Amino acid sequence: MNSDDAIRSETKAQGLRIKRNNLLAAVLSGAVLAGISIHFFPHSLTGILAGFVLGFFYANGFEYCLHRFLLHAGRGIFCQQHMVHHTTLNSPEAARYVNFSRNPWGVVALFFTNALPFFFLQWLFRNGWTAGVFASFTFYYIAFEEIHWRTHMGGWLPKWLRPAARHHLLHHARDTGRFNVFLPICDWLAEWFHPQPRSGFEAPRCLNGTPIHRTRVPVGGAVHSIKSGRIDLFHELSRTHASNSMIAL
Repeated sequence: MNSDDAIRSETKAQGLRIKRNNLLAAVLSGAVLAGISIHFFPHSLTGILAGFVLGFFYANGFEYCLHRFLLHAGRGIFCQQHMVHHTTLNSPEAARYVNFSRNPWGVVALFFTNALPFFFLQWLFRNGWTAGVFASFTFYYIAFEEIHWRTHMGGWLPKWLRPAARHHLLHHARDTGRFNVFLPICDWLAEWFHPQPRSGFEAPRCLNGTPIHRTRVPVGGAVHSIKSGRIDLFHELSRTHASNSMIAL
């Protein structure tokens, strides 16, 4: 096994451990928040189901805003860290930067920070419908983490999810759009209100216009990597963009 293969194997194992810990943190955080909501406030099944639907759309909007306005802001520590993910896609260490957070406490902070406005609403209206919001946010996070990992690191996805993987790979290969990872509701809304011309050879950029890659990436390499339910981005990008240079952060 050459050095690159050894590094790739080691970082993938590390990434899988990080993903497992993140998912565990998400489940426990969601359960604690939902339990607090149900224990301290009156609730009904109808209210919880309504909260679940609301929470799903909230999670989609939060993901879009976080990705677009913070991770692609063009400045700040979060943008810099996110750009490492973009610029290491065809490197042996890519798996190290695929997960949402490298520390499960980051996931806990994500959940409890998002819970604050809902706890305020729950206190205001004296109803336990927010338990459904927390359950939905947990479900959405788990789907996001797992689909994002499989999209980049290779893994089986059902046929109906392959367009979602294609959508996210185009975010890396083409332009600054497509900020939702697997369910582009807010991307569709943004395109509806502000349609943008798209070029098949446009490098992704931060909101301030700084290109993430110095060379342009053909869309075909990313799109054609989705076949037979498996996504092997490393193989496609290495094969089609071997000379792709990256910005040092």
